Amino acid sequence: MIQSDTKGRILAAALELFTARGYRTTSMREVAEQVGLTKPTLYHYFRSKSEIIQQLLDPFLDNLDAALEHPETFLERCVDTMVGHRRVLTLLLRDTTVYAEEEHLATRVVTWMDRANALLAGPTPTRRRTIRAAQALAAVADPLVLSMPIPDDELRSELLRGAQLLLADGD
Repeated sequence: MIQSDTKGRILAAALELFTARGYRTTSMREVAEQVGLTKPTLYHYFRSKSEIIQQLLDPFLDNLDAALEHPETFLERCVDTMVGHRRVLTLLLRDTTVYAEEEHLATRVVTWMDRANALLAGPTPTRRRTIRAAQALAAVADPLVLSMPIPDDELRSELLRGAQLLLADGD
C-alpha cells in the first residue's frame, strides 16, 4: 500500500511539473524533490522519465482507444474520457515536446485522431463531414485546457452538445 501511494504521489507531482515547466525541461531530480524523495529512491519506482509519462498517459489513451470500439456511443465516451483526464489532456495539448521526446506516443495519438475522425465522418465521408468531424474533436478537447470554473457534469454536457451540433451540420 505504501509503495502504490508513493507511486501515485510521484505521478501526481510529475504531471504537475510537466504541465507547469514542460516535459523536456523537467528533470527526474525535480520530480524527486517535489515528492520529498532522493533521486535513487525515485529510480526505485520509475526507471526513467519516459516510464513516468507512459504511466500518466496510458489510462487516458487506453480509454480513448476503447471508445473507438463503441461507434454508437463513441462521442459520449470520448467526452467522458477527456473530462475525466483533463490534466493529462492539458499536458498533451500545451506541451508538444512530449511528442518530440516520446515518438511512440505521438504515433499513438495521431493514429487515434485519424481513427476518431474517420469514425465521426461516417462511412461515406464528404469533405464537409470530414472537416466537421475534426472540428467536433477539437471542440471537445480545446476548451478543457482552459481554466474554467465549470463543474464537470455541466462542462461534459456543453462539450457534447457543441460537438453534436457540429456533426449535425456536416451533411
